[in-house]
Amino acid sequence: MTATTEKTTEKTTPPGTVLIAGGGPVGLFLTYVLAFYGVPSILFERNDTTTRWPKMDLTNARTMELCRKLGLAAELRAQGVAPAFDQDVLISTGLPASEPMAKWELPGVTKYRAQIAACNDGTLPLEPWQRISQAVFERWLRGMCDANPLISLHYAHKVEGVEEAETKDGRTVVKTTVTGPDGTTTVWTSDYMIGCDGGSSRVRKSLRIPLDGGPIPSCAVLVHFKSRDLSRLHRQGRFWHIFFVGASGDIEAAIIAQDEVDTWTVHWFVPLGTDTDRYSSEEVVANALGGLHGAYPVAIDEVLVRSVWRPNMAVTRQWVSDHKKVFLAGDAAHQNIPTGGYGMNMGIGDAFDLGWKLSAVLRGEAGPGLLQSYEDERRPVALRNVERSGVHFQVHMKLKDDILQGTSPQVALEDSDAGRALRDRIRAHYEAHDGENKDLGIEMDVRHVSGVIVNDVIQSKEPTWTPRYYTPSTWPGARAPHVFLADGTTPVYDLLGKFWTLLVFAEGEEESFGEGFMSTAAAAANLPLKVVRLSDEPHVASLYERKLVLIRPDQHVAWRANRINGVAEANAVVQTVAGWKSSEEFTVSSAPAEVNGELKSKFTGSVELQTQTDDFQLEKMGDFQK
Repeated sequence: MTATTEKTTEKTTPPGTVLIAGGGPVGLFLTYVLAFYGVPSILFERNDTTTRWPKMDLTNARTMELCRKLGLAAELRAQGVAPAFDQDVLISTGLPASEPMAKWELPGVTKYRAQIAACNDGTLPLEPWQRISQAVFERWLRGMCDANPLISLHYAHKVEGVEEAETKDGRTVVKTTVTGPDGTTTVWTSDYMIGCDGGSSRVRKSLRIPLDGGPIPSCAVLVHFKSRDLSRLHRQGRFWHIFFVGASGDIEAAIIAQDEVDTWTVHWFVPLGTDTDRYSSEEVVANALGGLHGAYPVAIDEVLVRSVWRPNMAVTRQWVSDHKKVFLAGDAAHQNIPTGGYGMNMGIGDAFDLGWKLSAVLRGEAGPGLLQSYEDERRPVALRNVERSGVHFQVHMKLKDDILQGTSPQVALEDSDAGRALRDRIRAHYEAHDGENKDLGIEMDVRHVSGVIVNDVIQSKEPTWTPRYYTPSTWPGARAPHVFLADGTTPVYDLLGKFWTLLVFAEGEEESFGEGFMSTAAAAANLPLKVVRLSDEPHVASLYERKLVLIRPDQHVAWRANRINGVAEANAVVQTVAGWKSSEEFTVSSAPAEVNGELKSKFTGSVELQTQTDDFQLEKMGDFQK
């Protein structure tokens, strides 16, 4: 460290240390992934503690699989909602009604785990989802990071901006300007920097990376509160979410049970320009819960947080800087409507992907192509999932047009033929559009296409992709299927190595299939490889489709074949999957449009570099403009 002025100092990170802006769940998770793979990091968070905002309230099944890989799943579950509680979603005219109009029955962890144990065809995840408020998740994760000697957390430190600079010896480094709690400024020099600093990311803005999309014409008042008035809150039974129909005919409010004890969050949607300050928090909650019936007050013990927010749908055009030294992850790279719960879970996917790849490069086990694959693989996921969040949102916002069609929503309150018919139509609508937390294709069937994925040399047809269902497959780039071994309790995932794994389903001498060639090539390239032989597992072999399947640290398939012919071919595979050479020499097919970013709907709006003020639409989402 050298002092430059009385107000500004300079610091250089030790070699191999990564700087991170943003101490939300994505930034904290990223530090943990880097540490898991032996890489130190320094994180700066502008707030002086973890969030008080509820935000996310479900870690989905894919996130839980990644947590299991890190050894965090069991402890995370201990912080969240108890496994016995189911998580039903209700559609209601308001809590004064004796019963809801519709229900999505979603299992709690105990029931979901039983379903997984009973269905060993590869279509389900290894881990059930877990309800947990982001406020609890962040606080717990910070404790895990604080205890790790490779992680240095600096709260109340604000990243003001970053730039890539060239050193005297011709290297490109990152200069990160940080303001401390005492107002002093430090310019940190590092080899790599990652912006996990949210939707208004200073990292993204200082690099002048455009963000396509923006807020939709809607806003909501959020009230996060404590209440033990369970007799009134549970009038229609226990719930995870309740959506309330309002006077407009669409869903105008929702309540979320955060912990099945006493913590709740209400979102009350109001027209843009509404003077929300004239409503007390108690009035906001009462108006939301009353739905079509009028105010329904409950006893509030404490208001924890209140705000007004607008849903955003946006994705950055770049996820990596021009000189490949700065990366974006989480909300800094993509923003979506909360419906579907994709936001934080996508960010966790970003963090794991970038964490293992960057650590491999820093350990000298991978080349620059592996880092380029971060944007190539994760941006299409964001494009698809952000759009899907809008599809789910429209399920709630199209009642007036698609179901009521001129009928007054008040008819739903009537004990009449017309009232019963309307309630039946609403129930049928929600039964037909229940994918908000059931779209396993969106959450798990991610098939990456990039320069580090090697196509199958055997001509075969790619499995059909749908948003709803996960199709078990080892198609190159896809998440490998979860399946239990013949003993019924040991999952294949628990046999995978910390780094790379070669699954071998061949019988007979290994040399006849080329397993030894792959081991030799991996050793020569310094690629840590675990070989797992499963020749006595015919059920697993049938789902994994080839005799040799190479699995990446993130449980995605990098390459598969029935045999490999010599060390030269094995070297080519290893050099490609590790990012030392491009996969262009192999025949690589394109993924389905929904997966590779060639979406039917394109972002048509563009938000300028420093602000997000323009409404926009996806082609499917034109109704947002009405």
